[in-house]
Amino acid sequence: MAQPNRDQGGSSEVIDDALRLVDALQRKLIIAGVRRGVASVTSPPPRKGDVWEQAVKEEPRPDGPVLDQVIGIARDTLPELGRHLGAAGSLVFGAMGRTLTAVERSLQQKPATGASSGKADGDVAPAARAD
Repeated sequence: MAQPNRDQGGSSEVIDDALRLVDALQRKLIIAGVRRGVASVTSPPPRKGDVWEQAVKEEPRPDGPVLDQVIGIARDTLPELGRHLGAAGSLVFGAMGRTLTAVERSLQQKPATGASSGKADGDVAPAARAD
């Protein structure tokens, strides 16, 4: 439903502006394609993979000698290993000390309780004297 009273000059200006924009865009794409190569403009970027694929990708093996690798591993892990072994050793010696203390106490208490009740079955305690 075209309106007969509508100005046809205004719509032709809009169409001309749109054609000029499309032409300018085409020129810029052609120039970019020539500079970088047509394949880089027309093809999608190479697939990098998702985050999980990048996380589990194997690292390239170092080319250094095995001895240097072993020394590097020891240099990195020995201080932490020493701290853990020191803490474990102090816990072991603390537990052993507490155990020996408990055993000594039980050995000291047995003779003391046995001496006071160490009388023979037939022995009778002497009667207390009343003065």
